[in-house]
Amino acid sequence: MNLLVKILWPEMRPYKWRLVWILVTGALVSALKASLPWLLNHMMTDAWDQKDMHLAIIYSAAIGVTYFISSPLKYLQMYWMLYTSELVAVNLRRRLINKYLTLNLGFLQNFVSGTGGLISRMLNDVYVIQAGFQKIAIMTREPFMILYGFGYLIWVDWRLTILTLIGGPLISMILRGLARSIRKYSQRNLESMEDLTQILKESLDGTRIVQSFNLQNEMRARFEIQAKEYLASKGKVIARQEAAGPVSESLTAFFGIGICIYIGYSVINGFMSNADFVSYVFASGLLADSFRKLQDGYVRLQEGVVALVRFDNILEDSSVVPQIATPKSFPDDWKEIEFKKVTFRYEQNEVLKSIDLKIRRGEKVALVGSSGAGKSTLINLLPRFFDPTEGEIRIGGIPIDEINLADLRSNIALVSQDVFLFSDTVERNIWSGDFSKPRDGVENAARLANAHDFISANPQSYNSRVGDRGSRFSGGEKQRISIARAMFKNAPILILDEATSALDTESELEVQKGLDSLLEGRTALVIAHRLSTISKCDRILVMDKGEIIEQGNHNELMVQKGAYHRFFQIQSRL
Repeated sequence: MNLLVKILWPEMRPYKWRLVWILVTGALVSALKASLPWLLNHMMTDAWDQKDMHLAIIYSAAIGVTYFISSPLKYLQMYWMLYTSELVAVNLRRRLINKYLTLNLGFLQNFVSGTGGLISRMLNDVYVIQAGFQKIAIMTREPFMILYGFGYLIWVDWRLTILTLIGGPLISMILRGLARSIRKYSQRNLESMEDLTQILKESLDGTRIVQSFNLQNEMRARFEIQAKEYLASKGKVIARQEAAGPVSESLTAFFGIGICIYIGYSVINGFMSNADFVSYVFASGLLADSFRKLQDGYVRLQEGVVALVRFDNILEDSSVVPQIATPKSFPDDWKEIEFKKVTFRYEQNEVLKSIDLKIRRGEKVALVGSSGAGKSTLINLLPRFFDPTEGEIRIGGIPIDEINLADLRSNIALVSQDVFLFSDTVERNIWSGDFSKPRDGVENAARLANAHDFISANPQSYNSRVGDRGSRFSGGEKQRISIARAMFKNAPILILDEATSALDTESELEVQKGLDSLLEGRTALVIAHRLSTISKCDRILVMDKGEIIEQGNHNELMVQKGAYHRFFQIQSRL
């Protein structure tokens, strides 16, 4: 409960007056309900026993008015509680997506259950927290009912009330045991749902591969196995949740035997009137109902606690790109990019080994080498998708970790092999290069990227929807839209990561026209296997096992007859 309040309170604080209102209405509802046994007692003694019809009508009306007032108050309390829980859930999801957007690529790439697991935490875990939060209405209302109810029971017969309290510690002990068990199995259940969501996401994202390789049965089997694990853990959670009620009711029934014997003795011997007996039983019923609701709320909150711990683990994760308190602006008059003794390790694997490299402003540098040579890692360090393990990178003499991160990235444009387009219009996808600029330049960027003709051929032109990840366009068309996006951004530094490797020859020629326009006047780092792209670069770096083993222009490297020469010979035969 302390953890629940600790993590939720920052989200609850903006709605503290609503919570005060929820508390006040809960107290009023409980007070009105608690008055019913007293009204019933007096109706029996003052009206029925005295055969006073006038008082009987008054007490009957009072009981009806009590219900009439308490019902809308309870409605208002639950409405504000549920609506506030929705606001809190949205804020939790907002905090989570803000965290996701700041996490570095290493975290996202290596999260155990993948992006499906992160989606599950965004949807399922927050829903569990929300469901627990909704029980706060009960947890704030029913204690008042218990307090009022016990007060009345003590007033009627304090000895009998003490007798009823004997079972309290035993019930509490059993509930604590159930709570511990629920927390354990809730953790497993949420992890199972995470894995289930990941399988579902892979099935949808990989539809073409699944169908082309006839993997439908494989995906079904994986889903079924994971679904069984989910149901097994969920079954244990449900069993323990629902055991709380019957256990407490059984114990209550056991103690009820002794209570009934005592009441019978008291009524027969005149120690308790019939009115006292009826009102006592009625009050006990209200009290038992309040205890049942509190037990249910307490048990349900345990799942929320588990989900909150998982939620907090993500929020507290330190896998973010750090920024200094007073970062510098990106230098306008920079002359070169410098990699100084840059080393990068992933766990025990040294991906880059003490790289020293200077790139002049306006220079086009190509990186070639076998898969795993460290090319992508090197270029990913420049926009700070990762930070070097050792060494530093400078632009204009300023270490990039001292430059404002948003400012740094606004001066770097990326065109990659894996084209990502938002499920929006063509215009907004190009405009997303820099939303701070007027959209008027979108068409010009598309023309320079050799994309205007196929865009305008669509009935809705630039207002055409691109579909999920650009599914309504061909690979070459999607790539040219991404080039237009980079063109619209108009950043001085350009990264091309295998921008044409997945295209057929005809598409590559069309895309290359756009790339030629994009490269003009910019400093570029280019990863490519196509000689048409490499040969136009001012300098070529040949990488192997995290090191630069050769560098020079095309002619210089061909004369050396080293690794680049072999690479060129292989490419020439393709």
